[in-house]
Amino acid sequence: MKILSIGNAIYRKRFDLCALTCAKLEKEKTFDELSWRIIAEGPELEKLKQMAPKSMEFLRRVEVLRDHYHWADVFVLPSYDEGFGLVYIESIMSGCPIIATAGEGAVEIVEQTGGGLLVDIVSDNALSVANIKKAIIEISHNYNLYMNPEIVERARDKMDPVRIQGEWQDLLDKCFDSKNSD
Repeated sequence: MKILSIGNAIYRKRFDLCALTCAKLEKEKTFDELSWRIIAEGPELEKLKQMAPKSMEFLRRVEVLRDHYHWADVFVLPSYDEGFGLVYIESIMSGCPIIATAGEGAVEIVEQTGGGLLVDIVSDNALSVANIKKAIIEISHNYNLYMNPEIVERARDKMDPVRIQGEWQDLLDKCFDSKNSD
């Protein structure tokens, strides 16, 4: 199992949960092979490296993420206080299903594409780790449910610049039409 996480090494990204989950998967020998790659920079990076198990590797920022998304079997980012989360849609568009925090920036992406799972990240780290682990196993056992050409196409359609520009233009037209009719 090859797992990828990308983001700023700050607490709200919850890379600590990634390290704890990786350690649990490693200890329990859940997969024959396990590699978890984190691409990050930031104030929490050294602390994270110290707690990371041996199957976790770290890369600083890279120019092209696409190769890393293609490398991975699943993308995990259990962050909170997250907006839209471009890395989630990039991952799905690259053919890599995601695991993200329920109630955060990836909800719409997962609901509209079907390209992953949302997990509860709670104050109890052990429970959060169990939720992430369960989602990783679910995706590994039912990969085609969470990643297939139809899901990739839905993700690409969601980010289609022509469609987005048209939606913005419609919104602007409505705003200006309502102001002009007052």
